[in-house]
Amino acid sequence: MTEGLKLSRRRLLELTAMSGAMVLAPRLAWAGEPQRGGHLVISSGGAAAGDSLDPRTFNSPYGAAMSGIIYNNLIAVQGPNKELVPELAHSWEAINGGLSWVFNLVEGVEFHNGKILTSEDVVFSLRRHAEPESRSSMRSVISNLVDIRADGDHRVIIDLPAVNYLFPAYMAHFTLGIVPAGTTDFTGIGTGGYKVTNFAPGEVLEMVRHENYFKPNAAFVDSVELLAINDPSALTAAFQSGQVNMTSGLDARSAGLLESMSNLRIFKMEGGGYISFNMRCDIPPFDNPDMRLALKLAVDREDMLQRVGAGVGSIGNDTPVPSNDAVFSPNVEQKRYDPERARALFESVGYTGPIVLHTSDAISSRAVDMATVFQEHAARAGIPIEVQRDPADGYWNSVVGVAPFHVSARSARPTADAIFSTAFLGTSENNECKWVNEEFDAAIIAARAEENLERRLALYERAQEICSVDGGTMIPFFSATVQGTSADVDGFNVGAVELNGYRAVEQVWFT
Repeated sequence: MTEGLKLSRRRLLELTAMSGAMVLAPRLAWAGEPQRGGHLVISSGGAAAGDSLDPRTFNSPYGAAMSGIIYNNLIAVQGPNKELVPELAHSWEAINGGLSWVFNLVEGVEFHNGKILTSEDVVFSLRRHAEPESRSSMRSVISNLVDIRADGDHRVIIDLPAVNYLFPAYMAHFTLGIVPAGTTDFTGIGTGGYKVTNFAPGEVLEMVRHENYFKPNAAFVDSVELLAINDPSALTAAFQSGQVNMTSGLDARSAGLLESMSNLRIFKMEGGGYISFNMRCDIPPFDNPDMRLALKLAVDREDMLQRVGAGVGSIGNDTPVPSNDAVFSPNVEQKRYDPERARALFESVGYTGPIVLHTSDAISSRAVDMATVFQEHAARAGIPIEVQRDPADGYWNSVVGVAPFHVSARSARPTADAIFSTAFLGTSENNECKWVNEEFDAAIIAARAEENLERRLALYERAQEICSVDGGTMIPFFSATVQGTSADVDGFNVGAVELNGYRAVEQVWFT
């Protein structure tokens, strides 16, 4: 066997801290011990009639929620500090100087159809993301791997094209749920705490407890109903009335009112999630960097945070790295509202006519409000914005990453590398802006392999500088995640990633 990478405990803590892993926050104190029984109703937006149970197709909050209930990953991300914790892999280590990673699987894990998990299932599940017809947001990551191979029944080795000390965090992505080898008909057969009994795309997913779930202290409720509620007002009303026991994506502006209601519990967490305005850098006029910078200077970020985010969150600087991230650089110049300079840049491009900005409640109610507020800001700079409100159904597939100028959203990721690599690298098929900058790509790739923390920080700082000025993504502010449960639900833990890394359903119980 190849000798594993040897790191001192102190060195390991330094590396994981720089990757955003840090330490797990203490568990919240609840009224009592977990109770079994009951029917849990949870809701999420972003659903569509064309949704599938194939994990590769998950690209919305609803898909992420489905994944965390019926599937497991090799690794999960948990808690406010985004710690990587074991799931189907009970341990992992770097070998060959960081060019390969070994994942050791839990033995005896049972799929919903009774099949016992082996390394063959993991290899099959991961390789599928690299297939030419795959629509997976992780396709670029998986297709660039040298190999994914089984080493016995309970050991998987992944060979990388270059050293990447941050690689395990990718395995927590919600699209990488493990399915039985050879699966062609995706009916929701996974290893998760709940198995599918009914799926009506765009409407509801119904499940019952997987009695042979491999986690001994999880999956407490008897059955789960995941409702598709794309309209934010309807979601809030269903939650207030008790029709829904747990939800995420609540509007921060209504948090104060909801907190005052004795039948509800509200949880707020400042994280790395954001709503963005995406400019397709391969389509005029957004292929011109002056146009991109003009629009970035035409948004009053402080005003938008107050009016749309209720002041709950932090100002963005057009990079996906929030100020509470371990690799955030305070040295990158913060963009300020500058309508005069924005006007000059816009006029220099020579573009005439309004710029159409697509938005939808499929993202959230704030997505529509943000577009309208930006329209006001840009008008003062002489930049005409036409807001087009698209239907929620199908928005994630037909508009996001397709329309020249559109609103999108991203949830928090375990590391800055995970979001940069999947959504900003020029080689990523999930790069919604189709932005390509070779210097940026080189900095991100070098940072993965850099053990020296100061040099790694310098590389991330340069990447943030380039992304902020040249990139096609506008991030006015980072949102606080507002989630809630009914008062009779215990065990809900707050994580920087929504629904505690999408695992909250298996962690809660009724009092």
